[in-house]
Amino acid sequence: MRFIWAIIAGILIAAVVVLVRDRDVTTPPTAPASSSPAPRAARPAPAAPPAVPPATDTIRSIAAAAAEESEPASDPTASADGLDDDSNPASETADESPALAPITGTTHVMVEGDTLQSIALRRYGDARLWRRIVDANPALAAGELRLGDALDLPPLESIPDATATESLIADLDAGRAERPTEVATEDRIEVSEDAPRLDLGLDKEILDAKVVPGELVRLADDRIVADGEFTIRGEGTRESPYRVSWELLASAADGYRPSLGERAIPQRIAALDGAWIRIDGYVAFPLGGVESTEILAMLNQWDGCCIGIPPTPYDAIEVALAAPVPRSQRHAVTFGSLTGRLQVSPYLVENWLVGLYLMDDAELRIEL
Repeated sequence: MRFIWAIIAGILIAAVVVLVRDRDVTTPPTAPASSSPAPRAARPAPAAPPAVPPATDTIRSIAAAAAEESEPASDPTASADGLDDDSNPASETADESPALAPITGTTHVMVEGDTLQSIALRRYGDARLWRRIVDANPALAAGELRLGDALDLPPLESIPDATATESLIADLDAGRAERPTEVATEDRIEVSEDAPRLDLGLDKEILDAKVVPGELVRLADDRIVADGEFTIRGEGTRESPYRVSWELLASAADGYRPSLGERAIPQRIAALDGAWIRIDGYVAFPLGGVESTEILAMLNQWDGCCIGIPPTPYDAIEVALAAPVPRSQRHAVTFGSLTGRLQVSPYLVENWLVGLYLMDDAELRIEL
């Protein structure tokens, strides 16, 4: 029993020692009290408040500084009377600027900042007349003039008007008429004055076109000579179709050009409308479909994309076949003979000719 109490006593003593030691570590040591109190630190004397100038003096100083900053750098002796003068130096400078001065001469050297509108305004008094400057200076329109070059600025009444499209077309036609005709004269087919003249095609009504009379002469051997240039053989029937050439069909362009306002179909072309014809040429088939009932007949060979010469409305015929061409044969055929009923049927899109000839009930014969 004594041992038990001895153990308990030892534990209590150890606990007291630990508590005392922890208190010594956490509590800082205090300085011993002095018999005389330590002198207090002297409180700093408050700074004297800055002297505030009167409000009127502050306003006066600000106003004086502003007046000094806004004072012009010119002669300080300038009087107020000079400021009241009615003259405006800035406006006088602008009025005397060369860029705004009127141009009175008939030439002008281009400088930096010049525009056709500004030159027209200074020379003719209206910026909208700049086009007349272009008309008077062909080199300007061609991009051959640069800064430092001289522009011609003649009076407006001496500048020729720009050439209209109608005049250009007339000049082209006049140029064609002035070409030498020796070759054409040599190739012209001679016909007898007593040979009968035909009125074939004059009664045809072709959409957006007017049939112009020509000269169709039937010879003794059943040939028809059209305007002394083309020969047509046959009767125009299914049993005896006309044998025509691509040159004959393309000659429609001599008078029928809707985009230029020309809508005259020659009689030799109108005579073929509704007649059976036979013509040899290259053919192109559609890319899709099992069987082809429509093909394109052309003067020149063309693959429909990139190889060959694309057709024009004058040397191509949209053909509807009476019997379809099998798929196995259509890509093997590139040239053949077509017989069918021709239609002269212009197809226009905003006065642009897209197609001119159609053929129905056609038969394709392969030429080997």
